[in-house]
Amino acid sequence: MDDKLMLDDLSSNLRDRVFFAARDGMALTLYALLYEKNTDEIDDLLNNDVCCDGVKCTPLIAAARHGREAAVRILLEKFRPPVRLETEGTVKFDEYVIEETIRDFLYLTGATALWCAAGAGHLGIVKRLVRAGANVNHATKTLSTPLRAACFDGRLDIVKYLVRHGADIHKANKYNNTCLMIAAYKGHLDVVQFLLDSGARVDERALCGATALHFAAECGHAAVVCALIDHNAKILTNENGMTPLQCAAERARASVVEILAARSEVTRAQAIESFELLGASFANDKEYYCLRMAYQYLHRAMTMRYDTRYGQLLKKPAEPIPAYDNWRESTTLEEVERLHGNPHALHMEGLTVRERILGRRCPDLPHPVVFRGAVFADEARFDRCLALWRHALMLRHLNAVSVVKDLLRFAQVFSQMIHIGIELPLDQVCFVLEACAEELRRGTKRLEKPQGNHDPEALIEEYESNVRTALYLVAVAARLLENPNNDEETSRAIRRAVFNLREARLRTGGTLLHLAVDRRTPVDDFHTSDVCQFPCTRTTRLLLDCGVDVDAADDSRRTALHVALLSYQFMPVLCLDEREAWSEALCACVCELLVRGAHVDAMDIDGITPLVAAIGGPAESLVRSALNPRLSCLAASALAIHGAKYRPEQVPRDLHEFLIMHGVYPH
Repeated sequence: MDDKLMLDDLSSNLRDRVFFAARDGMALTLYALLYEKNTDEIDDLLNNDVCCDGVKCTPLIAAARHGREAAVRILLEKFRPPVRLETEGTVKFDEYVIEETIRDFLYLTGATALWCAAGAGHLGIVKRLVRAGANVNHATKTLSTPLRAACFDGRLDIVKYLVRHGADIHKANKYNNTCLMIAAYKGHLDVVQFLLDSGARVDERALCGATALHFAAECGHAAVVCALIDHNAKILTNENGMTPLQCAAERARASVVEILAARSEVTRAQAIESFELLGASFANDKEYYCLRMAYQYLHRAMTMRYDTRYGQLLKKPAEPIPAYDNWRESTTLEEVERLHGNPHALHMEGLTVRERILGRRCPDLPHPVVFRGAVFADEARFDRCLALWRHALMLRHLNAVSVVKDLLRFAQVFSQMIHIGIELPLDQVCFVLEACAEELRRGTKRLEKPQGNHDPEALIEEYESNVRTALYLVAVAARLLENPNNDEETSRAIRRAVFNLREARLRTGGTLLHLAVDRRTPVDDFHTSDVCQFPCTRTTRLLLDCGVDVDAADDSRRTALHVALLSYQFMPVLCLDEREAWSEALCACVCELLVRGAHVDAMDIDGITPLVAAIGGPAESLVRSALNPRLSCLAASALAIHGAKYRPEQVPRDLHEFLIMHGVYPH
């Protein structure tokens, strides 16, 4: 047995040496490691994945990814076969991770050596692999081809080579996003022109309804827009009802708006609205903010409305929106001219115009609203900030869009207000708590039935982020509820909202109560950490008051009492004052749990009870003083000691969880 383990270790060590020699371009070392091996040994060394820094692939893929042409040449000329060209693996490209074959049909393929070489721009390696017989249309799990990888990076030389050797320019990824679309999005004019000349379908639509013209327009690539138009690209709408002209205006891409608005198929009314939207976007865009351009385009649009040569097109403004200061949109040239030199007026005019033109169902509508609210927060005008952010939150919920960042943003600004002594209305916290509870309900549904384009791991991370944000909001609410002058109805609404959070759990099974008593609970450090620190007695008390189960166990069968007591072992080295403050907070939380009937004899999967976990900690005496077990607890513990199991059909259901908590498990 020991000899077999030693051989396995040697084999693994040699496999790693081969992998790193290929990855780092040490071609002579690579050859020396392999040339005396038999075919089976070479097959094992070259065609099995090696895991390193999140990458999981073969030596050939690693060499191709890193541009080690000499290593690739050695592998192809000296060791093929057995080296395989179509093996797939997990590779990392900047922020992008291309994964191997996993789970179901949505995750069919991973990155081949050819895909890696094309994506990294190594033409010499691409040529060697294609000459060796690599499949030029072998796609990744998202159906991305080597040609698409080259188009993304703008490598016209590689694009031309792959197309000459049979690469399919029409093959789209799983979102039906084509090579032409990605080249247009990235602004690679030469690649776009080549694809168009090669017969790429100019009006092909992605699943979101967008065409290559949409992608080029929203990114402001005017030359690419002109090339697409020269190939008779049509002005179509995407799934949100937006044309490329509207996409460009919404993103403040003035040069593209000027080009598209002059097209004969664009009506005068559409051109006017595009200029209004362009001006409105300049007034509130985080990246392209410019009040001079905002006023210029709003004025130009209104001038066009009153141009008598073509007939007047009077504006029909929408109803005022409270979040926008009940601003009434300008309807005459004189009213527009009064905006000049008045930043606040231009800001509110811009937000109002955007909502009228784009409509509340547009997913891009909230971004400038959030930006304007953040500016108000920086100016300590928190009432205006909260009004705008509440409106943005409502818009995103209306469109079933994730609000994970919005919820955290509220927790941050609430904490900031408390920290600097600004009055925080309880009803504002209540509104966000209710929205958080609703988002967690939606998140649960998304996890139960994930859509095809949703990454399950990303959904879990988003859900857990919302659980932690919910904890911050509960901590803020708990602090505010200490004020005896609170409105009773709003206080009850707060408690109802917290009650609706009682079932929220992390992937480890931990509840909000587990988090509230655990010193290791991560706290966002942008203002939130000024107010939210754990363990927190008031948060623990509020959660218990609102129905969170004091004995709820996580996946390790640990209750909140377990977690609170065990977290003492993980306490970092602190100064005496910090240590005393932490110990005091821990003891206060433990008292809250014990007063609510937390079991000191509950057993986790390692057989540890809170009574054992408390030994040597600051709360040991508290836990010992609470040791007053009921007869039922003694009976269950006796069963556990003797290793007894129970038959679920022979025991009342309401005793199942009780028995498991004491270490007695079903057959």
